[in-house]
Amino acid sequence: MDIIGILHRFMELDERNILITDENGGILYKSKCSDYPSESVINKIRNIPENIDEQEIFDKEKDYYYNVKRIIIEDEGRKYLCYHITDVKDYALLIQEVSSYTKNIANMVRFQSHIMKNLSMSYDTFLPVLANYCGSDEVVMFIKKDGAITRSSYAKELVRVSANQSEEYERYFAIKRGEVSGSFTCILNCPVQGHTCVVLVKTPPEGNDSNPMDISVYNVINLFIENCILREKIVYESEHDKLTGLYNKGKYMAMKNASFGSPRSIAICNFDVNNLKHINDTYGHEYGDALIIKAAKSIASVAYGNVYGFRMGGDEYAMIATDITPEAVEDLRTRWKNALDRLNEEDTSLFCSMACGIAFAEGEFDYDELYQKADDLMYENKKELKSQNITSRLNIEI
Repeated sequence: MDIIGILHRFMELDERNILITDENGGILYKSKCSDYPSESVINKIRNIPENIDEQEIFDKEKDYYYNVKRIIIEDEGRKYLCYHITDVKDYALLIQEVSSYTKNIANMVRFQSHIMKNLSMSYDTFLPVLANYCGSDEVVMFIKKDGAITRSSYAKELVRVSANQSEEYERYFAIKRGEVSGSFTCILNCPVQGHTCVVLVKTPPEGNDSNPMDISVYNVINLFIENCILREKIVYESEHDKLTGLYNKGKYMAMKNASFGSPRSIAICNFDVNNLKHINDTYGHEYGDALIIKAAKSIASVAYGNVYGFRMGGDEYAMIATDITPEAVEDLRTRWKNALDRLNEEDTSLFCSMACGIAFAEGEFDYDELYQKADDLMYENKKELKSQNITSRLNIEI
């Protein structure tokens, strides 16, 4: 066997980083030019099992990463171990970066996909998804509209905070994207559909692969909030009377079929504004609209919780209270009347008079019959007010 020729051809693979040892690990040849620290690498090379032709050796502390290729030559009972050693640290780092980038892309795609699948949900439902993507313990969102601030947060559950605590949260709207406040980083602060939105992410633990400051995260959250607020606006406009802000007749019909047919008890209150036609015909619809709005405000002031207010059309209104006691019905009537009196005292230029009829039932009842009873009582009250000359009127000269 031409051992010298074999070794020569092996060495021609690269003039650098060639190592030849005997079977006991004794060095027979070592390239003059080598990139590896001799002792630490050679000791690991000596421990490579004979049945392995190629192996990677690395040491994080000493910051090296090598690929070792080996051939074993036998001649006259002796073994020669020939190694070609290549520094692959830069390549390994590149692979690691590509792998990390690929993982980030996959995480981002999952995040975007989850967000986009839930576009029909309310605007704060993306918070758990964002927390999971960022590996964060907590995500907080503030939304401000017309000075009122709503706070939603996600840690273990969504928490709503009422708008009357807005002053406490005003400072968060001065935080810019990328700035840190306490343990939170601002990833979004921008106007969306007439709202100002701020999203803060609690600093994720080290080693998390996702980047909450990625512009794609910003864009998909912005799009999600914009879509949800726009959808809520469309739903609101479809359910509410534009002039008064009360629920409209379409919403009334939907709730009648879904909610008003089987409560334990119910009170139906029907209203009619007195003298609206005269105000419209004599002074114009501007004053007629003002009268309609004042009447609606008196109902809106007591319509919350289990009490719902509706503008049924023109000068007709309804207020439905479910699961209510007879005593609470009388209290509701009193609070509504006081609210109307207060509105008339605050604005004496336009006096508003409303006829009201209330029908109450508990247990089994026929809804349509009860509604008609409330309507009949309202017309009786209208005649009574007219006989007393208590009608809506304009108290200014035109």
